[in-house]
Amino acid sequence: MSQKSLSYGDILNPRTFLLICVFVCAFGGFFLFSFSLHKSKYPETVKVKRVMDGDTFITENNRVVRLLGIDAPEKGQKCFEEAWRYLQKLIEGREVRLEYDKIKQDKYGRLLAYVWVGNVFVNKEMIEKGYAVFKNYGKKLKYEKLLDIPPRGCVVELYTCEECIGIAYFRYNPPGDDCKNAQEEYVKLKNYCNITCNLTGWKIRDKDGNVFNLPRVILQPYSVLYIYSGCGKNDVSQYEVKIYLCPKRKCKAIWDNDGDVFMLYDEIGRRILEYCYGNGC
Repeated sequence: MSQKSLSYGDILNPRTFLLICVFVCAFGGFFLFSFSLHKSKYPETVKVKRVMDGDTFITENNRVVRLLGIDAPEKGQKCFEEAWRYLQKLIEGREVRLEYDKIKQDKYGRLLAYVWVGNVFVNKEMIEKGYAVFKNYGKKLKYEKLLDIPPRGCVVELYTCEECIGIAYFRYNPPGDDCKNAQEEYVKLKNYCNITCNLTGWKIRDKDGNVFNLPRVILQPYSVLYIYSGCGKNDVSQYEVKIYLCPKRKCKAIWDNDGDVFMLYDEIGRRILEYCYGNGC
């Protein structure tokens, strides 16, 4: 008895053909999506024209790029020359890959980027070699855990308390009614250096001109200070301090959800820190 040869039509009936098409399209779409995600980590490659200092450089098309998450010495400060020369050695005249975070530009219009040259994460390298310290601009950064390490090397003795105190987190809009949840509204400050800082008598001011005096606050190296808007009992431990401002009014909430300005002044009135959000900027 002769055998009948099978055609593609016998094997691929309409239902089977449709299922194969769906599978191929889904797999192909997933592959392209994954590939695009991989590429998007480094949205662009640029060539470094000139290094300006230990955390800033100019590209060939004259854009200014600031290394995100770090702060290097300014001109005239100790270690400026060393930091500048080391960054020159790493990237000047070379192609580097830029990766962005949620904040892409600073108030001066400079690009804020994580920079990679070969397999070297330049931002982290500058801190590890002792030519810069961690700085987070009051925002949670993608690589914060990699960059938030104690100062070392050249910059260890460079920074004073005025330069070491920064905003680690700002919770200005907790869930629910602000007036009822003022204890959940807070600013988290951090001492990023290996020095003890006395914040006693420092002042906080908001955009409406309200002033709040800090009680006795001694901030140990790398410890944090939680400043709550509501009322409560101040608490001190080795690694964190909690204080409650408790303004003398019915609604204890301080920070406007739509926008405000947090300003911190030392005991002699020098402005140490300013952070704005929303329509407060």
